[in-house]
Amino acid sequence: MCEAKAVVVEDEKEEVVMEDVAFLYFKDGKPVLRNIVGEEMVFEDYEVESIDFIHHVIYLRLR
Repeated sequence: MCEAKAVVVEDEKEEVVMEDVAFLYFKDGKPVLRNIVGEEMVFEDYEVESIDFIHHVIYLRLR
C-alpha cells in the first residue's frame, strides 16, 4: 500500500497526527487530509511544508 502519514513539525520535533493518508486537498487555503476509511482532518493553522514521496510522509508546519 502507498498511503502516507501526516507529521506536524514544531520546534524541530515531529508528531504523527494521521496514518494511512490517501488524499490531500485544500479547502479555503487549509490542508485537508483523508485516510483510507474516509476520516478527514482539517489543519486550520498549518501549511504543507514538504512531501516525501519516497517515504510517504506529509510534513505540516504552523503558518
